[in-house]
Amino acid sequence: MKSRFAKIAYGVGNLGQALFFNTVQTFLIFFYTDVVHLAPRLVSLAFAISYGIWNAINDPLIGLISDRTRTRWGRRIPYIALGTPFAFLFFFLVWSPPLGGRPLANPSHTGIFLYFALVIAIFDLVYTAVSVTYTALFPEAFEDLTERTEVSIYRQVAAMIGTALGVAIMPVLVGLFSRQFGDLGGWRTAGLVLGLIGASAFGFSLLGSRERPKGSAEEALPFLDALKETLVNRSFLAFVGANLMICYIWSWLSAMVPFFTKYVLHAPEEQMSLIFLGMFATSMGLYPVWRKVALRLGSKNTLALAVTLFVVFMLPVLVVANLAQALMMILLVGAANSGITLVRDIVLSDVIDEDELRTGQRREGSYFGVNAFIERLVMVLIGGSSSLVLSLSGYAPELAIQPPSVSMGIRLGMSLLPLAALGVFRLSLRFYPLGKEQVAALRERLNSLHQKANVQS
Repeated sequence: MKSRFAKIAYGVGNLGQALFFNTVQTFLIFFYTDVVHLAPRLVSLAFAISYGIWNAINDPLIGLISDRTRTRWGRRIPYIALGTPFAFLFFFLVWSPPLGGRPLANPSHTGIFLYFALVIAIFDLVYTAVSVTYTALFPEAFEDLTERTEVSIYRQVAAMIGTALGVAIMPVLVGLFSRQFGDLGGWRTAGLVLGLIGASAFGFSLLGSRERPKGSAEEALPFLDALKETLVNRSFLAFVGANLMICYIWSWLSAMVPFFTKYVLHAPEEQMSLIFLGMFATSMGLYPVWRKVALRLGSKNTLALAVTLFVVFMLPVLVVANLAQALMMILLVGAANSGITLVRDIVLSDVIDEDELRTGQRREGSYFGVNAFIERLVMVLIGGSSSLVLSLSGYAPELAIQPPSVSMGIRLGMSLLPLAALGVFRLSLRFYPLGKEQVAALRERLNSLHQKANVQS
């Protein structure tokens, strides 16, 4: 069992992972549409291809390669150590399009479209190399539900801080730096500051990151066999179906909050930070409560309960009329979000444990890589959803005042689409077989298997 410092240090890495990911998914469409003034159809196209479909290649590939990597430092740690500086560099470049200090006069500018598509694709590649290998350490290093829920709290508190920095503090920094450097300079400088923080968190996580020697010594499955074993695992397929809907609900909320704040509440952009901070406050405060729920109900049932509550608590978006009402709604959403973030990776860890019994291999990289690909596919859905909702509602980026239909379109999109996603989530989870009793049984078999292996070695 690892020391508490090692557990906390490892958990801090999730700050960097959450900061990079959530800043991009929350503000990228808004930044290139509303600040850069690139046409929404081009933003959606670049976002879908370079930050969505591109993951069909890099996420599973990096996961599979990391499973087959053999170095004196382990299978995962070299990717974190070497990839973090490049993740910082390209995160900064995402917010630094070469515009000469002013927004586009031509929304169909080919050069900025290509810059956007290329930089976000390279950023996603290096970010994937770091984040997939970092997350893959979790089920290998921490084995039972008690330890996993403890470390998950550290990880998720760090993630909430990272997300708060990325989506709540980002607009504050942008506003602060814009006074000195202009609007575009404000975004660029905020990207620099947050990029340094995220990279530092990944670096600190190495102080608590250790790999089991047995995992690095095992002979890996052939590449195609490993991919096949992952893709035919019924437990995993049920999980990714449910998880895709979780990521869609999260990403849709994050992508729409800037528009909701500006065009529904008619509040200053800086006040969107209050909405996100309210969500993070209740999420962090309720982790001990959700841990007790998880230990009692098991990870599967806890996830089902938390996701259902999350969507139900979003329904008041149809009627909220001011910032105070929005804050009350988001406090409830944050309470449900606490449960989702606590157990989601634990559910996938149970799948990986089941896979070890079947294949005799620890293949965290394969599973987290393919899962990361599935998660990034949500960006295709978000790109399409945002384009559909904004277009149908009559949104036009060049207009200082949007028509009333935009407000109603945003309200309907933020409520009805998550309800549809919840239906798909519940359907997928019906096919997921690893309830509390099944996980306890496979954990017992794994412990026996590991004890026999230790005796033989």
